[in-house]
Amino acid sequence: MNCMEARRMVTPFIKKELSDKEAEQFLKHIEHCSDCMDELDIYFTVYKALDTLDSGNHTEYDFRKLLHEEIRSVKRGILRRKVFHIMQGTLLVFVEILLLLSVYTTFEVQKVQMEQSTFHKAIHSLHAGDGLHFRAIEEKEEAEKTLELQQTPETGMTETSEMTETEEMAENK
Repeated sequence: MNCMEARRMVTPFIKKELSDKEAEQFLKHIEHCSDCMDELDIYFTVYKALDTLDSGNHTEYDFRKLLHEEIRSVKRGILRRKVFHIMQGTLLVFVEILLLLSVYTTFEVQKVQMEQSTFHKAIHSLHAGDGLHFRAIEEKEEAEKTLELQQTPETGMTETSEMTETEEMAENK
């Protein structure tokens, strides 16, 4: 900021009409430019003196001290708002991270539940399949027992004896 721009901002600064960015630039300039600081001091003294006369309060004031207090107050206000914005941004990022973690966790829980459900279905079908397997084994054993009972004790042949190929050939001759 140059001196011409700073001098245009003296009255808006005194009337608190500058944005934080403009006030910060203005204060930075007057800290390093004694001419602009002197001009601010003069305008501030005139403005406050007229304000004091209008209010009817005729006590003595140290206008230079009031100006320095005003500058410190503006700097503190700017700093507070910057810290607030930083904290607000940090909080927003933190909340977004929590939301993302929540969505991810929910997704993972659903995935695990689906895998467990599939696993339980597979186990259930295996148990049901084992039951069928066991029934088939039981039916086979019963068939073997029935077959043993049907065998004749003398020959060891089954009652429904089947002809072997040799017997069939002999019969056909």
